[in-house]
Parts: sequence; structure tokens; C-alpha cells
Amino acid sequence: MITEITKAQLLTFRLGQLKNEDRATSAQISMAKRNNVDMALKVAREARQIHGAMGIMNEYSVMRHMANLESVITYEGTHDIHLLITGLDITGIQAFS
Repeated sequence: MITEITKAQLLTFRLGQLKNEDRATSAQISMAKRNNVDMALKVAREARQIHGAMGIMNEYSVMRHMANLESVITYEGTHDIHLLITGLDITGIQAFS
């Protein structure tokens, strides 16, 4: 888990540097967001597994984090839209209009 979290942090840190230099592209931002939300959801699911039955109880906030992440996938430019943006950046082919 810690390796994936650190990779996401480094990706975000570098993207912030690029943004400060006015060099970050919307495709890079989209790719990072897609990656980091996906990674965070996987980590939250693993944390729920580690906690066992207690991972779904209010005593621990794992399920709250998972619900928040699921909503980000749904409302803030879904996982698939970010993939289409990345595909356009790589191929130059518009997959949507």
C-alpha cells in the first residue's frame, strides 16, 4: 500500500511543479487524476479487507473513504472519460464529440 500511495504523491507533486511552471497539460492532469483515484480505491478496498468485518463498521472510516472515492469516479469526470482524454492525447483521434 505505501508504495502505491507514495507513487501517487510523487505523481501529484511533479504535476504541481509543472502546473506552477505553466507546463501541465489537461491530458496529464486527467491521467494523474484517473490513476490516483483508482489507486486510492484499491488501497481503501485492501484496508477494508485487512480490517475484516470491522472494516465495514462505523468504528473505522474505511467504508466512508470508499464511498467518497466511488462518488469521485461517478461525478468528477468518470474513469472512462479520463481514459478517452488520455487516448486522444496519445493518438490524436477524437473518441467523442
